[in-house]
Formats: sequence, C-alpha cells, structure tokens
Amino acid sequence: MRISPGSETLNDIEEARQDYLSLRENISSLQIATLGSEHTPEASYAPFVWHDNACYLFLSDLAKHTRNLYLNPSISVMMIEDEAQARNKFARRRIVLQGRVQMIDRDQALFETVLIKFRARFGEVMKLLEPLQDFHLFQVTPSSGRFIRGFGQAYTLAGDGFDELVHINPGQ
Repeated sequence: MRISPGSETLNDIEEARQDYLSLRENISSLQIATLGSEHTPEASYAPFVWHDNACYLFLSDLAKHTRNLYLNPSISVMMIEDEAQARNKFARRRIVLQGRVQMIDRDQALFETVLIKFRARFGEVMKLLEPLQDFHLFQVTPSSGRFIRGFGQAYTLAGDGFDELVHINPGQ
C-alpha cells in the first residue's frame, strides 16, 4: 500500500482501500465504453465478475459493444455506486479502469473457472446463456485506473491486483 505526501494517514488509506474493494466486489454490472467502426465512442453496460486481477465479461456477438471489441480491443469500464445509495449524486463512488480485452476460449481451463463465478453471482440465467454459442468470455486486463470516493478523494489504482491506492492531490 502506498501513501502519497499529504495529510492522509495509513488508516485513512486503508479505509479508502477497503471502501474500494467493497465497491468492486458488491457491484455486479459495469458501464462499458468502446470505439465503434467510425471511431465514435459508444457506451453500454454488462454484468461482470472479478477474478485474479482482471474483470470478465460474458458478451453476445449480437451486442454492438462486442462487435466494437473485435475491431478494437481497447476498453474503459466504470463500476459506479447506485444512485439510491449515494449521499450526493455529484460524488458517487466509482471505479474507472482502462485496458484491453482478450477472448477466453471455451476449451481453456480459465473459462470454466470464471463461469463458476458467473453462475454463483447471476444464478439461473447462466443456464440459459452458457450454451448459446454467440456468447463469449472476455478478460479485461486493466492498464490504469482510478477510484473516486467523493469530493477531494480520488486515487490512482496501483499494484499487480489494482488494489493499492495512491491519493491524487492536485495541490502538490
């Protein structure tokens, strides 16, 4: 865990880190930004699971965001606190990651490992989706990220598991 210069203590950083990990584990869908064929940004969403330092999406070829990812594997995703739970709509807690996707083939051991997590998180609907051959598992490998906890509480995500926080302090 890193502590940047400033007034934050180890306890403050650890409290923010626990808040980040809790949000990451308790949010079950994320917003997706992809680039369309004309290089226009397109927003969407998808359910996801987190496993071994990456998040995973189970996407249909019928979805525009999937077709976009085949053309350009760059992606940005955002996990955001539910409006109903937010203290302030202007300062909702959120995690934003930038990275790239790669498809995980059905015959890879990782596919079954991650699908077990999808079944546990999303239940019966997975029995309908899994056999559909237009659905594919995509691994989002983050290259950078931020956790915004509220006003004046923005952190760069660091470390192999993107579980270390470095406070962003524009005043320094």
